[in-house]
Amino acid sequence: MNSIFKHTFVRFGIVGGVGFLVDLISMLLLSIWLPHLLARAIAFWVAASSNWWWNRTMTFTDSKQDDKDKKAAALQWLQFLGGSVIAFVPNWGCYLILMSQPPTIADSTLALLWPYLAMVPGVFIGMMLNYAFSRFWVFSPAKR
Repeated sequence: MNSIFKHTFVRFGIVGGVGFLVDLISMLLLSIWLPHLLARAIAFWVAASSNWWWNRTMTFTDSKQDDKDKKAAALQWLQFLGGSVIAFVPNWGCYLILMSQPPTIADSTLALLWPYLAMVPGVFIGMMLNYAFSRFWVFSPAKR
């Protein structure tokens, strides 16, 4: 079991799972006061920042820069957010498409859950792109 956690993609997936929960909880809380699309955008930013920190401390520990170098950490955070924004484009696109085509079933529970269920496919697409950006750019072993 321990050997499976040696793979960065597995750790990245775990961090992504935590990030999805942060994203979902943030969206649930924000959508109480804000429209769903605005709540979705803000929740993404919160989750991406959380994922950067977890990936820095848990996933890509071999490429971690000096903790005391706040400027390098801030640059790394900005790079992570930049890659996340690029990966968010298909994520957001998928969400918009699904939100424009709500289920036709007259089930009020499904209608209430639809804005949250519509997040799932885009999250998986974004995860693949985010891993590539993180592995080969943000936390690249060449930056050590």
